[in-house]
Amino acid sequence: MSADQPRGWLATPPGRGAIAIVEVVCDRPQEIDRLIEALTNASPIETGRCAHRTFVGIDDGVVARVGPDHVQFMPHGGPGIVRRLAERLRSLSVQWCDAPPQTGFPEATDPTEALMLDTLARAASPAAIEPLLAQPARWRERGGPLDAEEQRRSERLQRLIDPPTVACIGPPNAGKSAILNALLRDRRAIVSDRPGTTRDRIGVRLDLDGLVVEWVDTPGFRETNDLIERTAISSARAALRDATLLVEVAAPDVEPLSEPRELTPAAGILRIWNKTDLSPPSEGDRRFPISAETGVGIVELAREVRSRLVNADDLASSGRWIFHPSLHES
Repeated sequence: MSADQPRGWLATPPGRGAIAIVEVVCDRPQEIDRLIEALTNASPIETGRCAHRTFVGIDDGVVARVGPDHVQFMPHGGPGIVRRLAERLRSLSVQWCDAPPQTGFPEATDPTEALMLDTLARAASPAAIEPLLAQPARWRERGGPLDAEEQRRSERLQRLIDPPTVACIGPPNAGKSAILNALLRDRRAIVSDRPGTTRDRIGVRLDLDGLVVEWVDTPGFRETNDLIERTAISSARAALRDATLLVEVAAPDVEPLSEPRELTPAAGILRIWNKTDLSPPSEGDRRFPISAETGVGIVELAREVRSRLVNADDLASSGRWIFHPSLHES
């Protein structure tokens, strides 16, 4: 890649925000002028200024001239708009990058630190901060391919960046929605003693002891003539196949789950016993005891889910971590 060729990249997580930020840098300020004029059909912007502009044939947005050699284009964050903007920039001779060049982070001391800063900006989980900050030094200290344990740890630590899916399953009226509400401290799911109340899969992001997860509250699996509920159950079964961890709920006042056991999520199945306020689990029962109604065990449940997905040894490890796709090429 020529040093005087414009380079561009998406600086925000794809498809997540209302506004996207596309960065473009070039060692020649006149190239930045040319791109602003060509993309917006308007005059360039002075360094340190921003303006509302129309990206011709694409979208309205904001253009910010960060420096003589650096501009940010900020359209709406929809994937289609971002894709069209990237294609337009390529047609204007911008070299599109999957990762930001180091010049995109002037404070970075090397390319690995630039990748770390880029990853830090889009990491979903608070627990990602300390392990990420330590990674540039680890990669400087040790080169070469990762060993088998580092590879396995990388897969788990990547869950700090991209939230894993946790699917909560169980028979109708076992308290799945009540558990979600207890974790949320909010009544986002409908709680009722009428079977079939949760007629759709409910997905929310939860911060569980520093790890952000996509928690899917599924409808109870049962035979039903209700078309909407049958569709929801079918959708929930598809979610189970993609889940990283299953949370299977049982309770003393409902029949046990009859869901097939062929599911093999990467982080296994966490079986819990809800409604301990009605009846505790029997002696020798290894299921995790909680009461969504009283709150007993909810904090411990959040910690247990986090440890099943990213454990304390992973977080404290002094090894390397492939936290960015470009590191596969190192």
